[in-house]
Amino acid sequence: MLPAFIQNLRPLHLLLSLTLLAFCACDKKEQSSYPATKKSADIDYGTFPVSHNPARNAKIGPDACIACHEDAVADWKSSHHAKANRPVSATLDRAAFTPTRRIQESGVTYEMAEANGNFELRVLREDQPIERYDLVGVIGETPLRQYLAHLPGDKFQTLSATYDVIEDRWFDVYAGQDRLPGEWGHWAGQGMNWNANCAYCHTTEYKKGFDFESNSYHSTWTQQGLACAECHTGLEAHVIAAQAGDYTSGLTTLNKIQTEHNCATCHSRRDQLTADKFMPGDDYHDHFSLSLPDQPNLYHHDGQILDEDFVYGSFQMSRMAHAGVTCMDCHNPHTLKTILPIENNMLCMRCHEGGANNAPIIQPTKHSFHAEGSSGNSCVQCHMSKTTYMQVDPRADHAFLSPDPLLTKELGIPNACNKCHEEESVDWAVGWAEKWYGDKLASHPQRKRARIIAAAHSYRPEALSGLLELLEQETVPGWRATYAGLLVNYLPNEKVISALRPLLDDPSPMVRQRATRTLSNSDAASATLEKLSDSSRSVRLAASIGFTTANQPIPDETAKKEWDEYIEFNIDRPQSLLILANTASREGRLADVQKYIERSIELDQLNPDMYHQAAIILSSAGLNQAAERTLYKGWELAPKNPTFPYSLGLLAAEADNLEQAVGFLEETVALEPRFSRAWYNLSLAYGKLNRSEDAARAMQRAKTSQ
Repeated sequence: MLPAFIQNLRPLHLLLSLTLLAFCACDKKEQSSYPATKKSADIDYGTFPVSHNPARNAKIGPDACIACHEDAVADWKSSHHAKANRPVSATLDRAAFTPTRRIQESGVTYEMAEANGNFELRVLREDQPIERYDLVGVIGETPLRQYLAHLPGDKFQTLSATYDVIEDRWFDVYAGQDRLPGEWGHWAGQGMNWNANCAYCHTTEYKKGFDFESNSYHSTWTQQGLACAECHTGLEAHVIAAQAGDYTSGLTTLNKIQTEHNCATCHSRRDQLTADKFMPGDDYHDHFSLSLPDQPNLYHHDGQILDEDFVYGSFQMSRMAHAGVTCMDCHNPHTLKTILPIENNMLCMRCHEGGANNAPIIQPTKHSFHAEGSSGNSCVQCHMSKTTYMQVDPRADHAFLSPDPLLTKELGIPNACNKCHEEESVDWAVGWAEKWYGDKLASHPQRKRARIIAAAHSYRPEALSGLLELLEQETVPGWRATYAGLLVNYLPNEKVISALRPLLDDPSPMVRQRATRTLSNSDAASATLEKLSDSSRSVRLAASIGFTTANQPIPDETAKKEWDEYIEFNIDRPQSLLILANTASREGRLADVQKYIERSIELDQLNPDMYHQAAIILSSAGLNQAAERTLYKGWELAPKNPTFPYSLGLLAAEADNLEQAVGFLEETVALEPRFSRAWYNLSLAYGKLNRSEDAARAMQRAKTSQ
């Protein structure tokens, strides 16, 4: 039986997609010997080397391929893949530090300077010693470069003070957001940690190498930047065979979907499920869980990119992907540029002029009502409108949606018309859209879908019937998965369960994963038992999380092993630590409960919800005094959040301190008069104190507040 404290709180949903939380900044600079990167006693690779395994890199890197693939290597060298990551260079980087630059960020002055041939970050605070951090690496080339500071534990941190290459200026990439020490997104926080969040997609054959006990990284990579081995397999055998005149052995030819999955590993917003590296030819869903619009604030209600979503999720919701179009149909894999020009619509008309891939035939000027050569006649301007991220980096949407200004007016969703015609009103754009496309837009599934998803994102009851209808009609797997994920907010409900059960056998692992995860939160959770042996790891882990959330052991040994590996790999993230603490609580390992809770809070010191979730687990372990202290700390951060006095009231009631419980619960309903559960518990406490009139009044408020 769970303690009353747990019974009366909303369950702690430990979702498969890990939430980005926070980490404590360091107070001073220290040096590290970087021991785990050394391959032998007499090899020192330095703090931030090009390679930790130069012998292997010589066998499989670009220099080994150039003899036969000179053009491909030349194309690659011009690409952002080749320049994705590198050590700092006096030649390439001196201009960014000359003269010494300063920037104000969250009330702190940062100075970027050259000192004795090295580059460093200086943190200047009034009446405090200057903090100095070596800048050892660089992410990106254009339009911006993020420099990496070396912190204790061989943590490399991406600065939010960022260099604009085009304008030769430094700027705060998160301008307008006060990111304080202790927050996840502060430059020295875990959310800006390169080892955990950036390196996988900026280096070749990366291994994170995090050690929990020492709270340090021993990360290694074969090459900085993304080189041949990230996209091709069997290279070592192929190079050896080619040197002997055999130019076909070793390599495995990937099909279109395998190639797309390889691109998606980095060009997607996702949760990494495995410590072992994705290899070309692997299935994406065996290593990652794709983020979709069932997670709020990642996408607009119609599926347009909102946060940094990195292409693949949007593309998976598009009709083009469903028709069989993949990355290589449009992009050169080595230069990353489009294979045909977009300025004259040539790339798009490759399919839409002759009907390839069952594409509808389009005559651009007739379709767009804009003159040839104008922005309004450009396919990508209208259907792949750009959103600027990191202040200076515009990125194209890959959902291929139709501009609908009415959705801007109704729901605040951007539209391409007003992005181009900035001087005109939304009503002006609505008028022209209605004149040209009125019937098409009115009947287009995009508009209906956006309205229903907007209601679902706001947890409105009327969205339920709409989601069920959309789910029944939808043919695109990305959207079916989205609806299945959103339906979790409408449980318990038999109609939801009936609609989701068939999806457990859907051909798409995205759909099966969302259906499994949603059903695991319902009375039909037993239906997901068979999914512990699903063909896709993402589905198996979704089934495992249902048992973990229900505080039950995972009954399948293979699935349990995969779950443990997943949590262990992500042990440098707060939510994984909470899951470990919850498991330790269930198994009675109190020292481990406290160890994991302390580290999770250390990683997210200024997030009130972290303290609340931690207190739930501490209470479940019987550590009520620690739970009480944790709640007080969270309440200090969020004094107007009624959850904290409510939880303290339940703890007091459990300790039979009814007067104190009443005080906390009265404060709760003063902060939130519609908190029906608090009124109910307050009524029970009044009753035990023989305050019958107060108990009756509180019970009435509980009923009317529902």
